[in-house]
Order: sequence, then structure tokens, then C-alpha cells
Amino acid sequence: MENFSFGLKAIGNNMVFMFKQVAEYQLFWGFVLGFFVATLVYGFFITDHPKQVPTILFRDKSKSFEKFYQRQENKPYVKSFYDFSKKADRVKIAFWSAATLAFLLILFALLSF
Repeated sequence: MENFSFGLKAIGNNMVFMFKQVAEYQLFWGFVLGFFVATLVYGFFITDHPKQVPTILFRDKSKSFEKFYQRQENKPYVKSFYDFSKKADRVKIAFWSAATLAFLLILFALLSF
């Protein structure tokens, strides 16, 4: 049982050392930060207004559409929901794939040390 506790302590010490090494590796963090900034800029170019990006990411498409495009009584919407839906899907796919890729990069960097 004593060897098991020593093994756990050794694993913990190696994990701390690995996290310190990754935290000091500036090229890796520069790449991850640049990747996030590029994704953010891409999201801003896709949408009509950059303030819409957080609402599109974290709300349902119908609720975010109603927030951005109000209609007057007995008149149709000015913008098509289909066009907005395609744009919202592109923004969500871009951001969530970027987050997944960044997570995988961090995971592979941690496993490679």
C-alpha cells in the first residue's frame, strides 16, 4: 500500500511539472491565442454586427433572430430567418470547432511532455 501512495505522489509531481512546462512554452500559447483571435475576427466578418456574436453563440436561433430583427404589426420581417439561420450555423460551427481544436492542441501538448 505504501508503494501505491508513492506512485500517486510521483504522478502528481509529474503532472505539476508538465503543467509548468506548458505554461512556460510561449510559442504554444501564442499559437493558441492567435488561433482564438483569428476565429473571433472571422466571426465578426460573418455577422452583420459584431455585437451579435455572443448572442448567436449562446442563444437559440429563433430567440436571437427575434432579438435582432423586430417586426411591426401586420408586416413581415425585414430579414429572412433562413438566411439568418445559415449565418448563425456558420458562426457556431466556426467557434465550437475552434474551441474543440484548441482543447485538442492543449491536450496533445500536455501528453507530449
